[in-house]
Amino acid sequence: MVREIAGESFDRALTAVLSQRGLRADALSLPIVNLWEWLDSAGGEQGRAITPLPRQVRHLIDMNDAAFLRIVIADAKQSQPNVDLEHPAVVERWAAAAVKVETQLRAARDQAANARRGRLPKGQHGSAVQRLRVAVDAHAMISARSLMADLLLKDLRLQIVRTYWQEPFQRYRLARQKEAAEAICRAEPMLATEVSRAVAEHRVTCRHHSARNPCLGCGPEVAALVRERMSSSRSTGVRARLAPAVAANVPSEEAQAEQRSPCSVSPDSFTCAPTGGGLVGVTEVRYDDTTGRFGFAWLTAYGEWGTGDGQAVNVHDAWLQAVCSSVLELGGGMARTQVICRDARAASVVNHVLKVRLIAEELGFPVIERTRELLAHLMRCRGRASAAANDCPERHRGVAGAAQLADLALTAHQAGGPEVLAAAAEQISEAIRGLAQATDMPSRENDGGARWLTGGESDAGDVGWQSPVRRAQVSGGWTALPVGLRAEPSAMRRLRLVINHPVRQSPTKTTESEVLLRHIGDRWELHGVVWPKKLLPGTLITFRWRVYQHLITASTELLPHPHRVDDVTYQHRYDIGAVTRDGAPGVGEDGEGLDLSDSAWVMRTLRTLGHLSADGSAILAEEALVSNCLELGMPRSRVDRVHPAVERMLTKRQLGRVAGSVDANGQPSHPPRPGETRAKLLRYVPRVERLVPPPQESPKHVGGGEQVVGGFVRRLPAGRQASDEQIELHQEAVRAKRVVNRPLPDGYTFVRPHRRNR
Repeated sequence: MVREIAGESFDRALTAVLSQRGLRADALSLPIVNLWEWLDSAGGEQGRAITPLPRQVRHLIDMNDAAFLRIVIADAKQSQPNVDLEHPAVVERWAAAAVKVETQLRAARDQAANARRGRLPKGQHGSAVQRLRVAVDAHAMISARSLMADLLLKDLRLQIVRTYWQEPFQRYRLARQKEAAEAICRAEPMLATEVSRAVAEHRVTCRHHSARNPCLGCGPEVAALVRERMSSSRSTGVRARLAPAVAANVPSEEAQAEQRSPCSVSPDSFTCAPTGGGLVGVTEVRYDDTTGRFGFAWLTAYGEWGTGDGQAVNVHDAWLQAVCSSVLELGGGMARTQVICRDARAASVVNHVLKVRLIAEELGFPVIERTRELLAHLMRCRGRASAAANDCPERHRGVAGAAQLADLALTAHQAGGPEVLAAAAEQISEAIRGLAQATDMPSRENDGGARWLTGGESDAGDVGWQSPVRRAQVSGGWTALPVGLRAEPSAMRRLRLVINHPVRQSPTKTTESEVLLRHIGDRWELHGVVWPKKLLPGTLITFRWRVYQHLITASTELLPHPHRVDDVTYQHRYDIGAVTRDGAPGVGEDGEGLDLSDSAWVMRTLRTLGHLSADGSAILAEEALVSNCLELGMPRSRVDRVHPAVERMLTKRQLGRVAGSVDANGQPSHPPRPGETRAKLLRYVPRVERLVPPPQESPKHVGGGEQVVGGFVRRLPAGRQASDEQIELHQEAVRAKRVVNRPLPDGYTFVRPHRRNR
């Protein structure tokens, strides 16, 4: 309690208590460095003096880094290890130096190996072999020494953890913290009075207090009450008598408002919190301290809403129940869902439970059994749900709307409350939907190319449509219905989706999932879709649904013969435009820090931002290429390498340069249109190859014909290196999981899949 309120003053008092015993300020915490010193001095009631070290060990500790590095290198070149390096007082430094030495000796070994493989003057072959043998032996020895140092260091850390959690050390730690708290209370008797008063009041009202449960998890809540009393200008003068250092930890409301960063997002926006994709909702809570009753409401950017109420033992418990209920109502446990709230502790508990799939006995604050039940239901949403805390001082439209509904939800049990709540919710929902339409805020980039089948929607409500599955849909588990659905079904409806995915030369595979029908923006979407395994982005899927039933059927169609599109083989019918977009290098990943070659950045930009044609080709003005690469996240330091990469790709015919034109909005056209500005355009055309199996030969020719060879890594002659194109092909094969995910070694190249005669 005193530590949480006093803050830095408590830390200074604890440092003084430890200094009187000859201990460092971090002597009561788990150490990160100086492990042996901490372990040797920990444990006693008054600490222990450092154990005298052997002279050779003390000499190793006192020498500078360069000298110590030379000792480790010399040890690596000897057959007998230096036992002084294995002393616990030195092992931490030895392990750090062994890593550096291993890197140096590995480089020396590789250099000697390269020299051995090259052409050598007559008479130097033997000396080169001897140098290589010495370098290999030294690297092998330092590798063994490094492993030994790492194991000894792990053993030392294990001893520290065991010592830290043993009862004698914990008693010693609590005793020193108690001394520091007593020193604060002697200096500030009024602080001690307020703490004692708040603790006594809490023990009377806390439902979980007992001899076995002395309210250890309630400390932050009680400390918040003490800070509130001390920060009040109407308090009994406690704040005025606090020492300046302690008072600095209890800022006034004006100071707290000044410390908050101003929000740069417009107040008219729905929220300023960053979202992680999927369904996003803002949750607000209103808690009554006297009765323990609370009301909550959630709201989405598209006007969907929900409310509820309940009982809680504290405000954090209320927030935790509200977040859990909002996730379960918003996503139904099927879709990716994120709930934004203003309680960081509740959000932290939700994310921790979802991560470890375990509800701890102590959650940091008291909760009722109902809260644990909601957390148990929430654990089934692992991987599809998350919570985020956002305590922005600006009341954005989403927060304000949810707060208004939460106020009404708290009083909805009164006469006339449900009607008032429903009327207010409809009004707020309509305003939020208008905000989304005014800001042109689509739920997705587009409708994914969904189009009605012949006949569209019948009068009986039978609908059929076809759309390519996009990479974002596969990863997010959703799909969109075409715009213009006349017989609109009810939202928040659960349906069964059955996808038939035939596979060549094997039985048809069926994937079933329970999906949630949501009205997002101006169209409908299905969330919680389980797609067939190894479904390639761009594959065309045909959907059929009788709107008033609960079953949707979908299917893919095999091609007469497989197609190879840019080294990716499609067995099913596909949309070439979606393949162009979703097959770009690094698609679906954040451009910031993306590890791509120069050619891959050019291809990624052209295929992602270029003007798409019906045949899957993409064109982009060459003068706009650099700015578009930067827009996708390419480092600015690589700007000068873009145009040389383009010239290499043109030479290899990976791209083409065509004459075209650009209109007033920068939209390119090929061939050029009259009245538009002439411009050079870069053009990407997908390479599509129809894979027709060779005709079966007569028995006398068995053993001939072609053989399909998969991609593989091959060693090059000495002194040769792989080209940029082969490095890029290797990276694409790694991303497509066709080869093992490891860097292409020096002196090796990647051989793309090909055919050869047997």
